[in-house]
Amino acid sequence: MIASLWLPKQWGAPVGGALVAISAAAAGWAKQWLDRQRDLRQDLPGNIVLHGRADGFPRVRDVADPVLIGVHRAESLDEQPQQSRADDLPRYIPREIDRELREAIHFGGLVVVVGESTAGKSRAAFEAIRAQAPDHLLAVPSSRDALATVTASLSETRRVVLWLDDLERFLGPGGLTPALVAGLATKPDREVILLGTMRTAEYERFASRPGPAPGEQDRPAWWASRDVLRAARSIPLSRLWSPTDLACAERFADDSRIARALSQASTFGVAETLTAGPALLRDWRNAWSVGAHPRAAALVAAAVDCRRAGLDDPVPRDLLQDLHTHYLQARGGHALRPEPIDEAWAWALQLVHGASSLLIPAGPSSEDPRYFAFDYLIDQPDHEPIPPETWDLLIARTDASCAARIASEAFWRVRTAFHAAVGSGAADNKFMQASALADHGDYAQAIRILTETLEEPAQFQNPDPEWRRSLRHQIAFYHLQAGQIEQAEITFQELLAEAEQGLSPDDEYLQVVRHNLGTCARRRGDLPGALALFQRILVDRDRYLGPDAMNTLATRGTIAGIIGEMGDAAEALRLTRQVLADEERALGPDHTNALDTRHSLARLLAETGDTGAAVNVLQALVPDLIRALGADHQDVLDARWDAARYQARNGNRSIALRQFREVLADRERLHGVHDPRLERARQEIEDLRAQDNEN
Repeated sequence: MIASLWLPKQWGAPVGGALVAISAAAAGWAKQWLDRQRDLRQDLPGNIVLHGRADGFPRVRDVADPVLIGVHRAESLDEQPQQSRADDLPRYIPREIDRELREAIHFGGLVVVVGESTAGKSRAAFEAIRAQAPDHLLAVPSSRDALATVTASLSETRRVVLWLDDLERFLGPGGLTPALVAGLATKPDREVILLGTMRTAEYERFASRPGPAPGEQDRPAWWASRDVLRAARSIPLSRLWSPTDLACAERFADDSRIARALSQASTFGVAETLTAGPALLRDWRNAWSVGAHPRAAALVAAAVDCRRAGLDDPVPRDLLQDLHTHYLQARGGHALRPEPIDEAWAWALQLVHGASSLLIPAGPSSEDPRYFAFDYLIDQPDHEPIPPETWDLLIARTDASCAARIASEAFWRVRTAFHAAVGSGAADNKFMQASALADHGDYAQAIRILTETLEEPAQFQNPDPEWRRSLRHQIAFYHLQAGQIEQAEITFQELLAEAEQGLSPDDEYLQVVRHNLGTCARRRGDLPGALALFQRILVDRDRYLGPDAMNTLATRGTIAGIIGEMGDAAEALRLTRQVLADEERALGPDHTNALDTRHSLARLLAETGDTGAAVNVLQALVPDLIRALGADHQDVLDARWDAARYQARNGNRSIALRQFREVLADRERLHGVHDPRLERARQEIEDLRAQDNEN
């Protein structure tokens, strides 16, 4: 090309030299690009689940067994060996969401099917791309760590589906970001579909929270994940099938598996039965029986609780073996006559009705085996609280990012594990340090740490505006907790004005700031104003988060408390009972919000004159509070003090005096005998002793 270019003679030498230099540089860049492509081709096979020709990506239409990419197997009702039925899925039953899902796929970008385990999310998603994009390449990353290699390999691919089953595994540090999604999906000369599935509980970790949990590590990654989901097209899929879905399924009832699923459709979803979810759950529960498979049941319980505790990655075999011992011991240990460990693993990994197993192998290799619990087990509503030993061992045995995430979940369940994680440095940043201090009542130190971080020189600051907003918000929140209401209210008003300018009306952060402003009004004594604001917040949270979200339930509890403070204790009691039932169902009885609501219930029972019932509630509550918060936590001491107070009102003065003295001794041990906050407690004891003397 250069040789054939005509130039005036006087320009030939210098321009020709420039072209040669440019060509040499281009050749260098080309070599770098070719080297990079070669490296990607070499790395790709170990980072994808499905392979096509020459270890590249297969086309969607060539995927013969969607079980390999996350579609659950269907149960087998005959005696054929599983090896001959590996890809024998029932015919696909069209669902009501199909049209919406396929239209979303047609327009591209990130589409997420959200629903409970075994609702049929993965199958509906796979059938949608098979119908809409059969000639697209299908890229299935093996893990979050593999995502960068896989997406880099797609840079020259014109038509591709990036398959992200269990999308939460691809969020967080090193995972999906808005920029990555935009870079893949918005180029006009390409057709890139990002298709994910997500369990409802995992989706709500981001949808129902305004920001990272207290002290959560990798806060920018959390914000990025939240923004990815907010920008995605989310399509809900119910576990229980609609009448239209069931009528459609009737046309496929010549398949005995579908006929059996339809016969149980009033209790279970059709897909739920097809994947043997209820059968697996029954087998797990029965395995605890003496001489059955109690050790395998303990391995499964450990894997389930790993996921419930926030560990999204598959669990190493040795960690599960270490974890399972206290589950087995708690159920009876040797009295259960547990089977040998190898037999336990074999049983837990055995396919049930040819569908799935209680534990699912997840690689990465036979030398480093890791496992997930079958996700149907995780979504059950009646789990026991996760034992403190599990929290502690997970935090100690996972990397810093996982440990911080698990510690953040522990904040709501077992506060002692959260404090241990912060104290040991396993989960350590300024937000966590401040949260730990504030939880012990040291608001001044918490404010100091965050204020110093906010005021650091510019070169040391995180430039992310979300990060600075979080700091200002937490500082204001601790001022509020410390009783510095005016100072907190000024900051919250500033934050709200800024948020209303920059955020959409459905952003949960707006409701969080309004909630704190409502608390300021409540503590200033403006109960009607606070009630009106919380009622407005409840309408928005019901609409945007749903009735079962943690923040929605908290708003309902706050409204009940204000109604009680305004003089209608009976109505407050009725509302609080409803909130408690819903919190225990939606969040679990071990959630610290539910424990706090139980304490509110006891106080309202006492206010309505039923002190005996109030004592009973607190006697049951205190052991649960100690397990969750530790014996020296202020909430535990307050509950014990209230129990003594209500014993006195109920006429049990000798019991009340003994309990008062015990709690006072613990407070003096923790705060010192000269702490002025204890004078009121001593006066209450003196008043009770004086009443005894008068009688």
